[in-house]
Amino acid sequence: MKPDEWMPEYYRARYLREVHDGALQLRFDDLATNLWSTDADGKVTPPRSSYVRNGILRLLFHTKLEQIGRGRGGVLEFDECAIRETSSASYAQPQLTSPFVGSPHCYAKFGKKEHIRDAIERGVLRIAPASSYDDPSLNPAQTDKELEHYTVTPNKRLMMKMYGMDEEGNEIELPVQGKEFFQFMMVQDFYVWCCGLGYDARLFHEFDADAVLVIRDKDAFRSRLAAVMADILPAGQLKDGPLGYYDPYTSRSDQILPIFSKHFRYLYQNEYRFAWTVAKDTSLEPIFVELGPLYDVAEMLELA
Repeated sequence: MKPDEWMPEYYRARYLREVHDGALQLRFDDLATNLWSTDADGKVTPPRSSYVRNGILRLLFHTKLEQIGRGRGGVLEFDECAIRETSSASYAQPQLTSPFVGSPHCYAKFGKKEHIRDAIERGVLRIAPASSYDDPSLNPAQTDKELEHYTVTPNKRLMMKMYGMDEEGNEIELPVQGKEFFQFMMVQDFYVWCCGLGYDARLFHEFDADAVLVIRDKDAFRSRLAAVMADILPAGQLKDGPLGYYDPYTSRSDQILPIFSKHFRYLYQNEYRFAWTVAKDTSLEPIFVELGPLYDVAEMLELA
């Protein structure tokens, strides 16, 4: 940790000064949920990437400073282990019928046993419109506004004047208080199939899953999926890759890559996605594909 650097850095900009107390606490909780991962046995660990860990700690420290400055956060006691323990308190190490072995560098699709069994036995996958994830009935780990992104800055202003009338009916200029400046990016709907880039047992808990499809041969899987979708959606353009995760308060709008960017609250998922763009104004409905048995490139693990 580098609190001696992070404290003056925050106070130079104080970019969270306009955030409401409730939203500020939600920000802290969202950051804290990314401060832990799991090892191959499913035990809680710090994030696997030291770069990610350091970035999360920095933003947590900034958020805590703003809370304390408002008299909401007590004294500045910053205990990384305590934050991790609190954030992971509801997690229980999953018990599998057979242990995960081998490299964690794979594709991992967590879900219900019946769906994962269909995937391993017949290669059945559901390709969904990105817009369908804007659904509050979904698991919180899945619900997201995939077609909407935004950045916020308290140091950028719309120049404007407001006028009113005084008690005598004369026109007067009214005072204007500067607030946060939101910049939105709207994305055209697209088809998507998502998975984790690597195996993390934590995702059983987050996705309320009882099974996982572990895809070892990523290249072979990609080739099969691309070929089948090319027949079903010949006009669709396939793009695939890992997602980038952004903080709307510290990122610029030009740093957000459409289709491959998500809010940092989902960072722990380490998502890899296959996306297909289609012609504008096309009506999108879920597509079920069948790749054939995947035993030669993948395996299924399930909870005991």
